[in-house]
Amino acid sequence: MIEFIGTDLDGTLLNSYSKISSENIQAIRKVVNSGVAFAICSGRTLHSVNKFFEKDLKIAGYRVVLNGAVVVDPKGQKIIDQPLDSKIVNEILKRSEFSQFKVVLDGINDVHIYDPNHSWTTYYEGMSRHHLKADSVGDLIKLNQQKDFDVYKVCFSCPPQRLHELQKKLESFTSLPITISRSGNYYFEINSQDVTKLSALQQISELSKIPMRNFMCFGDYGNDLEMIKNVGYGVAMKNAIESVKDAAWRITDTNNQNGVANMIERVLNDKFN
Repeated sequence: MIEFIGTDLDGTLLNSYSKISSENIQAIRKVVNSGVAFAICSGRTLHSVNKFFEKDLKIAGYRVVLNGAVVVDPKGQKIIDQPLDSKIVNEILKRSEFSQFKVVLDGINDVHIYDPNHSWTTYYEGMSRHHLKADSVGDLIKLNQQKDFDVYKVCFSCPPQRLHELQKKLESFTSLPITISRSGNYYFEINSQDVTKLSALQQISELSKIPMRNFMCFGDYGNDLEMIKNVGYGVAMKNAIESVKDAAWRITDTNNQNGVANMIERVLNDKFN
């Protein structure tokens, strides 16, 4: 019995143009109208995820954002708020200040980007009023010291030829109380210790009294792996990385073939087992 459906955004619910297809929208509305709870589970900020609810889906649902560091329930109440300790953020930034990697600090709604190659974008969006340019890692260190700005996630990315170098740098952080996940070929994200999409869903399960065995979740990349592995019905996209496919209960069509909608229709028609 499916009582809760959660889905990642990029590479999962969104197609290659970062849009939710009309097929996905209609299937989600239909399953929510049938009484199933719904969540977007994303590494994105709350502002970015809210846009998809307000402009596209137009339904009530959970926002599991920043890889689970913040969760807002369907009534708009924040039920999880776990920023990184500013001292840990400072340590990470100090250790990488002269490494010349792209570094992004995620607040709850705003992201601050330092890029030595001057591409001031995140992995999911270009520049906007919520995407702000930093001129140096030193600027990010100063931002982290501000009392009115909480950092929920530190992100690192690099050109392909520097991947091994970046991985070695990230390995040097593993003694810190943090969680490191991979959300793209050359993109890594750092949250507080034990903060994951799965940990957020476990908290939702406890509060909603919906058992995890009745959760169906969709994903495609490393920051979805634990979620896909540990819910009752973990569904990998056909375009997912192999480790996510291996952990999944089922594999659906790609994000460009309405894979989320196709599986939801099977749920609605009781043909998913």
